[in-house]
Amino acid sequence: MYIPSSILPEDTEDQARWREQSLRLRLLSGDHIEDVRADIRAMFAQEIAADLTISPDLSRNPFKLVYQQLNSSYEYPMSVKIEEDLDLSPLLTPKLWPIQQQNGLNLLALNDSLIRIDWAYWRGATEAEYQIVSPATVVITPDPNYPDKPQRVEQLIQRTRASGEKVWTWEIWDTSTEEGLFKIEIVQDGKRTDATQEFSPELVGIYPYIHEGSPVMPFILYHKIVANRLWSWRAGSELRAGSLRTSSLWTHWGDGFLSCAHPQRTALDADSQAGVTRNIGGVNVGVIPTDRKSIVKFTSTGPGGGTLSQFSAAMEPRSAAEALEVYQQGLALQAGLSPHDLQVTSGMSGYGIVVAREGLKRMQRQLSPGLTAGDQELLATAAKLSNTYGGTNLPTNPRDYHIVYRGLSESQTERVSKVDSLVKEMDLGLVSKVEAVRKLYPGITTDEEAVERLLSVQRTDSILATSALEEQETTGLPGATSTGGTGGTGAPASATALNGAQVTAAQGIVEAVAAGTLPRATGINMLSNFFNIPLSQAESIMGEVGASFKINPAP
Repeated sequence: MYIPSSILPEDTEDQARWREQSLRLRLLSGDHIEDVRADIRAMFAQEIAADLTISPDLSRNPFKLVYQQLNSSYEYPMSVKIEEDLDLSPLLTPKLWPIQQQNGLNLLALNDSLIRIDWAYWRGATEAEYQIVSPATVVITPDPNYPDKPQRVEQLIQRTRASGEKVWTWEIWDTSTEEGLFKIEIVQDGKRTDATQEFSPELVGIYPYIHEGSPVMPFILYHKIVANRLWSWRAGSELRAGSLRTSSLWTHWGDGFLSCAHPQRTALDADSQAGVTRNIGGVNVGVIPTDRKSIVKFTSTGPGGGTLSQFSAAMEPRSAAEALEVYQQGLALQAGLSPHDLQVTSGMSGYGIVVAREGLKRMQRQLSPGLTAGDQELLATAAKLSNTYGGTNLPTNPRDYHIVYRGLSESQTERVSKVDSLVKEMDLGLVSKVEAVRKLYPGITTDEEAVERLLSVQRTDSILATSALEEQETTGLPGATSTGGTGGTGAPASATALNGAQVTAAQGIVEAVAAGTLPRATGINMLSNFFNIPLSQAESIMGEVGASFKINPAP
């Protein structure tokens, strides 16, 4: 999007930031041909650049290639949980996750990204609406108490007047006062004048979004680098510059492949009528256009007769291409990767940069704090709008939203290795079953959920074991056991007796119920499921503990 210089921010720092962020967005969208041409003109002599800029090579874009591979956090919808069982559909809309996939890519490439939340209550909206806002179209004033969050946002938007004329406007959202400030200013003749009445007459003197009497800032700023500042727009400029230079060098390579990969012919004291003069970059250059079917006639211009000869080829394409491949592979390190994170391919394309699985996971872990903070703020802000304009009662504290990014799934080998490691830790008494479950299943965020998972497995195993026993008794297969001498459990008494370690564990459960740290019903269920005994036997073991018998803690 072309923005006239008269519309640019007044602050030179914001102007420089807009230029850098706009360039990175063009690299992501593939709309960077003019930027490559500018890099070629800065790199080569005028007459050479004039020829190269005719058709730049855009087939190599390490900037986009690397960041697209690293953008794995939103590969699958993230898991969002809150303490209460409430409907989050007004916040978790179908369009949110596709938007977050693009937002994740922008965050990686620009270091900061921006999402705007709207709730169109004037047309009966029942859910939040999200849109990505280019950082290169906003000027933000930070909150004095939270330097990394916006307090005032001025967004540049092109609007159409009733007459059909397109004009540039600044939409201003300011939460620095109790009542908030919203207005639309139009830019004309280099000056800004209030045009709220023209474009949004219903909002004159009114702040659009209010929650519990306070203005709500609908812009959420995400940070790849968590710090006490709004922007980190200079970081990563090496990969951006190297990607443009890669296109310039491959353009030069392509020109050399066509023009310099064969011996150069020369003529001494000879002239040809086939020659023409071209003006390249303001310089007149004599050339003889030929192909393999051409017959070029020469006339001697010297007393001793003319001489035709040739120089060796000026370029060897293969070695030149290999050098460029090494150059662009090194650029991936500027994205925060290590050499061990890369897998260099050598397929038919002749080059490739592939980020290894461990490199993807490491980058995902690095991004997680910034993504979590941004997504929690996003959902909490959307909840404020939902409560005010949708009649819901959702949490408005960002920390009430527990988020798990599924991202890159574990391979079978990684999963097996993780399970083996946890089994060894449990055998050594370093972790409990509850801790092991939480480590294996990141979506389980509380001990209560882990205990319920274990109980569910125990119940399932008990049902399956009972069914198998009944089938054996019915069919008379070997291993069937009568109820005689089993205490009514369908198994020998020795099978239901607890060993020393189990007795100690059972005693711990009973003591926890007596102390009031575990509900009686939960303790009985744990005894029954953990040690595979009937509920009646578990109740017998528990006795009056937790009912008439309790242990009062020492004062």
